[in-house]
Amino acid sequence: MLTVKQEEVMGNFRRQALIREIDSETLFHAKEIFDDYKNRGVILNHSFGDHEWKLTNQVQNVGFVLIAFEGTFQKNTMRWVGCNYSCFMDCIKSYIVFNLGQLSLATLQEVARVLSKIVGMTKDEATKCNECLNHIVTFLESIPGESPERDYVIELLEERIERSLWKQKQNKQRQLADFKSYLQFHDVITNFWKQADEKQRLFYFPLYLWWNLTAILPLRPTEFLLIPRDCLRANRGSYDLTIRRTRLKGSFSQIGYSIDSDYDLKTYSISNTIADELLWYQSATSNMPGTTIKTLLLQKPHNDYLGRPAMQSSGYYTYNRMNACLRCFYNEVIETSETNIAPIKLGDTRHIAMTNLIISGGSPIICRELAGHSDIDISSHYYANISNLVECVTLEKWRKAKAHNTNIEGIARYPVLLPKDMHRVAGGYCDALSIKEGKIDECLKSVGDDGQIGDCVFCGHYWPDDQGVRLAFYDEKTGRQQVDSDSRYLMKMIELVRKGIGHTEDIGTALLRLQRSSNHYGKCLFEKYRGTN
Repeated sequence: MLTVKQEEVMGNFRRQALIREIDSETLFHAKEIFDDYKNRGVILNHSFGDHEWKLTNQVQNVGFVLIAFEGTFQKNTMRWVGCNYSCFMDCIKSYIVFNLGQLSLATLQEVARVLSKIVGMTKDEATKCNECLNHIVTFLESIPGESPERDYVIELLEERIERSLWKQKQNKQRQLADFKSYLQFHDVITNFWKQADEKQRLFYFPLYLWWNLTAILPLRPTEFLLIPRDCLRANRGSYDLTIRRTRLKGSFSQIGYSIDSDYDLKTYSISNTIADELLWYQSATSNMPGTTIKTLLLQKPHNDYLGRPAMQSSGYYTYNRMNACLRCFYNEVIETSETNIAPIKLGDTRHIAMTNLIISGGSPIICRELAGHSDIDISSHYYANISNLVECVTLEKWRKAKAHNTNIEGIARYPVLLPKDMHRVAGGYCDALSIKEGKIDECLKSVGDDGQIGDCVFCGHYWPDDQGVRLAFYDEKTGRQQVDSDSRYLMKMIELVRKGIGHTEDIGTALLRLQRSSNHYGKCLFEKYRGTN
């Protein structure tokens, strides 16, 4: 989204115009700005339609060449950009005009050069751009029309921008407030959904589903937006969800430029709660125009809510529309809730899902996900600061428990007498009554240093004969150090697998170690909060 600033003719203030899409109206506005700067003597050439522009700041003159070979554009670029050559060039010119007064002429010249290079690029080549990435993303988002391929390029470039920012800050700790914002966002959207009317529910359904689904299943935003319309299947009292997963992750050597060739269909079991919401949406939108690519999410509820005319296109619910829905939620709901929540991006839920899966234990799916990452720096987003997440989740859990019961007085952390209902195990006692019945559910939650399951020493139900071990279990400082250590160990295992000299089983073991230390650290913190209440 472009922010256009212009000086008012009268008064000493500026006005701002938000440009979400360069349509016929904003193109006319761009030409007006062009003429204004021409009258000021800043633009020296004749008209907006010229292929070469000349600008001056009275110190130097700068030229922009705004023409490229149309045949190459039609062959390589038009198929993924989603507009024709004339529209694309008008968008470049408009983008330059809308940034007049905000960027220096030298910077504008560089931006114009980079954007003009896109003309003739394939989707593969566009995802590998290294210059002016923020400008490329903003420009591509402003092009009219819609294209799943363009959305995919935008998503990949945004991921590269995030990776670059992380590398610059890799020696700094992720702020705990980030994770707190996720928890607060969950509370706000959950409470909103309970009281929303049907029009609001139809408009915000993509956002609600995105939050509740992708915070569990690590989907890229484009993968989420391409969920098929016929995505649900009943399965013995529960439901299976069919989604699309990209084949292009980490490699761009075989691009088919179609959904069927670039995505695989995958099926996952989902909760009945999410299934019920999906069934409601399918029913509520059953009489609305579908999309030519047969996706779940439709464009009509979005346009109706914002008062926009229907698009003469496939009606694909695009990445831009999803971003607009998220911004509306902040403006209409979060700001009125008096909750200070930091800005959340569409790619954040993938981070949350991966982190949750990591600290919840290993599985073949998560092992493959982690091992398949093409860049260890991207992967490290998911587990470099898990101890911070544990701290935040535990604190929120304690606060909610306290809110429901204001009479918590704390507990005796190290009782002299053992609980009555216990049975003897090697080196101590176990207070898990289910163990007596032959059930091992609680044992499966306990993981030792080397990933072995059922290690009593690390179990919360274990009361050792040597009470010193019990005291060490609630050592907060040691708990955090162990989480950070196990996170680094997981990183090493993933890197070995990526290099072809490790095994996915090693990742599973590392995940179990991290699960155990995360649970341990959470218990340490919870005991600390309860003891200081």
